[in-house]
Amino acid sequence: MDHYLFFSVGHIRCGIPFSDAIFMIRMVSINTENRNGKGKAGTINLHGEILEVYSIRELFGFKERPPLPSDNLIIVRKGLENVALWVDETYVIQGGDLEPEDRFMNEHLQTIIPGMRIITSDLVVIFDLIEFLDYGLIGQTRLIDILIDPTGGNDTPHISSVRDYQEIDRVLRERAEQLALPKEEVKRPPVIEVIRFNLMYQEFAVDMKYIREVIQTSEITPVPGTPDFIAGICSVRGEIISLVDLRTLLSIPEKGLTDLNRVIVLTDGNLTFGLLADQITGIGTLKTGDIVRTVRKEQTAWQNYICGTIDSLHVLNVQALLTDPRMIIDDTET
Repeated sequence: MDHYLFFSVGHIRCGIPFSDAIFMIRMVSINTENRNGKGKAGTINLHGEILEVYSIRELFGFKERPPLPSDNLIIVRKGLENVALWVDETYVIQGGDLEPEDRFMNEHLQTIIPGMRIITSDLVVIFDLIEFLDYGLIGQTRLIDILIDPTGGNDTPHISSVRDYQEIDRVLRERAEQLALPKEEVKRPPVIEVIRFNLMYQEFAVDMKYIREVIQTSEITPVPGTPDFIAGICSVRGEIISLVDLRTLLSIPEKGLTDLNRVIVLTDGNLTFGLLADQITGIGTLKTGDIVRTVRKEQTAWQNYICGTIDSLHVLNVQALLTDPRMIIDDTET
């Protein structure tokens, strides 16, 4: 099964092979002094290593704009070197082969931008980063000239004042200073790859090996007579899965409105269900030795389903969740 890391730029969603991605970070200030060509936004200092930053926005043909704190940088492998891709939003989807719609099966369309496949009018896959990035520096064909933009191309956020711009610049510069700090040289302890997500203004982590995919929330159908932490069921490509609301399961105090617009689909090959999340905040690794067991009196669920915490990041015990038969609903009884 092919796995992809997906991101968005304007109205276009784009995927790259998960094996090409190293990790993702929040946007930092970009040094534009060494900008040397179309699509090259400048450089960043990653713990002493200077990385070229490619603006996917510019390579796709969108109007350029300054970096925003909500943007992301995906650190990827481009041959023997590492580079950064500047994108709008990042989220993870894992799935099988992505087949183009009939109208994009034309061989000319599938080869018009080297290294890229067009899947739908708002979804593309970059299967060869080297070919795509090298072409992007000299190519004349723009992706937005091929695909239809329902927004009319005006997706540039408005920065209302000089003060707003100064605050954005301050935040990005502080992040850049932290990113440039030397990396501590230590023996590498056991690590796990995780996806981090927000829920009710708290951050959680899920072991990547249990994640089948992450999707946007579809229609949720309530199921009477189920445990109160089951928000309902939904269909994922024809498969009915139950949706678990960790806010109820872990007795997380409510603090205002949240989005719950992502579903993290977990599976161990036998049991499959989804976790509701507000936002995917990143991918990366955690040192297992840094996970501190969390003790909360009179909270049995927290003890059962949380392995521990690193700073303020709570690591879910996915194995415990996947072996709890209450997490699956028999939709034949509904």
